[in-house]
Amino acid sequence: MAWLKRVNDRIPKRAVLGVLMFLACMFSYVIRTNLSIAIVAMVSVKKGRKGPFCTDLLLNSTRPTIPDIDERYPWSQQIQGVVLSAYFVGPLLSSVPSGMLAEKFGGARVVAYATLIPALLNLLMPVVSGWHWSVVVILRFLMGFSGSAVYPALHAMIARWAPPVEKGRFVWTMQGGPFGAFVTFTLCSLIISALGWKAAFYITSGAMLAFWLLWVWLAYDTPDSHPTITESERSYIREQIGTSVSKQKLALPISAMAKSPPFLVLLWAHFANMWGIYFLSSNGPKYTLEILGLDMSSGGFLTGLPYIARLGAGALFAAFGDFFRKRNILSVIWIRKLFMIFSHVGPGVSLLIMTYVECNAFAAIAMMILALALNGAACQTSLQNHQDLAPNYAGSLYGVMNVFGSVPGFIIPAAVGALTNHHNGVDEWRWMFWISAVVFFSATVLFWIFGSASIQPWNDTSKIVSLNNPDEEKKINEVNGKEIAQSDEEENERL
Repeated sequence: MAWLKRVNDRIPKRAVLGVLMFLACMFSYVIRTNLSIAIVAMVSVKKGRKGPFCTDLLLNSTRPTIPDIDERYPWSQQIQGVVLSAYFVGPLLSSVPSGMLAEKFGGARVVAYATLIPALLNLLMPVVSGWHWSVVVILRFLMGFSGSAVYPALHAMIARWAPPVEKGRFVWTMQGGPFGAFVTFTLCSLIISALGWKAAFYITSGAMLAFWLLWVWLAYDTPDSHPTITESERSYIREQIGTSVSKQKLALPISAMAKSPPFLVLLWAHFANMWGIYFLSSNGPKYTLEILGLDMSSGGFLTGLPYIARLGAGALFAAFGDFFRKRNILSVIWIRKLFMIFSHVGPGVSLLIMTYVECNAFAAIAMMILALALNGAACQTSLQNHQDLAPNYAGSLYGVMNVFGSVPGFIIPAAVGALTNHHNGVDEWRWMFWISAVVFFSATVLFWIFGSASIQPWNDTSKIVSLNNPDEEKKINEVNGKEIAQSDEEENERL
């Protein structure tokens, strides 16, 4: 088995972890978005309605094929909004504790539980759906409560595994989430068309449980705890990360964080980023099927296609950002600010155009693809900036961010349900597109004014006491700036 050891030694363990993290994010999105496509086949058609809005508008009474293999339920648009939003209430309660647990007990263990529990709960969906919609709400809440721990735990692992010049690529693995949306919409639409909506839940749970076994086998919290990592790789990671990440378990400096303008604007930037993603992931299938009039199989694929665009574009943005940082072409803060134009302004403009093309399905899907492709730049902006500010608390910070980022998940479906309950048309949806654009634009303006990429004083608990002293804080920031500059110079010399 010597050849196997040689192969194992040649594969960097951080590369293996990157693949596993990508898959963990993918399955996290599979479990949170499968209901978005399945619910269209689960509910009965409203009386007096011949077909989707655009189909009726064109005086074509032929309704796209949504098979009646399994039973349907008389859930109104408002009930559907509540059911779709239930998942995203869970992260409000669990995101911060899960980040803290990951820092205390290890991210790998937290991800394992956050994968296993939702997969098992998802198996119950076909059963409880026939009881009452309120039971579905409870089940989805529990899935969100347990499953939301994946992202904070992964960010805690990134802080301990990713050299600075590779952080863009590591954060890009979070694009496994949007890829999961593509897999879900494409796979589930085909399953629903052939086998019914119940089979979609069983198959997605089976795939997720298979991944859980792979994660338990191969994922480790830190390079030091990995049994087969080479000493050269372990030394390289230690050298590059340096002392910015403490090995001690530190208490979260909540007061300092609440007074930190860079972190507060980051919260809003992340809120905006997740608003756009959740708007399209939770309501994209409803818009393409119920408004544009696409059929189940093609509608699922086309609704998922923008997430493939986000995956590919995200890889390019991650590579460009890391290149600019490695070659010292742009400072870190300018990488963050300039890439906000792509990650936030571009999607806002695209969503506005999308609603004004109305029933032009080709143009609408093209704008949806462009919106999420540009949003792939978030791996260099709102999805990475917390690593700049306080790597000691990377998991906990993302947990806090995830709380705010989850709010759109339950606001948007409820708002869409209320707006479209009496009439489900383009004019009613346009309100949501405008709100989404304003959220994106405001986040960009605030980040350009108050955003930062410097390690904050509260990353080191020994410096938190000085936050009330402006002169001392200025001195600390100057020291941190010199340390970062020196680190970058040494890094460039080595490269």
